[in-house]
Amino acid sequence: MILVTGASGKTGKAVINALSKVENVCAFVHREESVSVLKSLGAEKVIVGDMRKESDVQSAARGARAIYHICPNMSPDEVVIGKLVVGEAKKSGVEHFVYHSVLHPQIEVMNHHWQKLRVEEMIFESGIPFTILQPAPYMQNLLAGWKSIIDEGILRVPYSIESAFSFIDLEDLADVAKTVFTEPNHKNTIYELAGTMPMSHVQAAEIFSKVLKRKVKAEKVERRDWKLGAKGLSEYALENLVKMFEYYDTRGLVGNPNVLKWVLQREPHSLESFAERVTKENDAEH
Repeated sequence: MILVTGASGKTGKAVINALSKVENVCAFVHREESVSVLKSLGAEKVIVGDMRKESDVQSAARGARAIYHICPNMSPDEVVIGKLVVGEAKKSGVEHFVYHSVLHPQIEVMNHHWQKLRVEEMIFESGIPFTILQPAPYMQNLLAGWKSIIDEGILRVPYSIESAFSFIDLEDLADVAKTVFTEPNHKNTIYELAGTMPMSHVQAAEIFSKVLKRKVKAEKVERRDWKLGAKGLSEYALENLVKMFEYYDTRGLVGNPNVLKWVLQREPHSLESFAERVTKENDAEH
């Protein structure tokens, strides 16, 4: 059985949906209300617990052949959780540990990136056969502003619209998860996963314009206005997101799609094909 930790978020759901087609999957979640959703996506077993509690992690890891570890997004306990999960994986004799990291964890000014690099180091030291996946920003993240794209023709982001980014479709990432667990020769490696060549949000808006057949423009939201609209985030998350936006203003976050193309053995999904799929899904719902 493959254990997927932090399984209730969009990454966990996509990974479980893909893995459950080829393997038995156990989901480890924090809240009871996630159980039925994950079972509907194919999880054979769902364990409710706290990744910061050794007994809960021990219970979840028991009997797992492999682990796909996702830490809750923007968690101040990334390193603590990583130490527990890696430690229990080693004790349980896990054969393959896949860690969901981030593109360019070496960037110290983005603390949530830097914490993932610390966990990567723990994985190296553990001696467990590993695969570290470092995905670029998801195309799905752009859907947070889909309503304003559709209603107003505006793609809003709280950083420079000229900064360059590479994106990845979450469906491609889920296919990578399935591939590294089910095909040989993917152990003891790190994969930087970008689905597109670098582009600005201005260029992304042009792609949306083409697909939607209406003018879409990119617009920078002032960070004070963004913070006013950011509901339900912890102080830690707010602080780290602001640091991330400051970094994005000058550097963006870019990668190269060659590694993803090689792992998938096909072309990664483009932003255009992603937008076409989302548009069709929305049209079908209405």
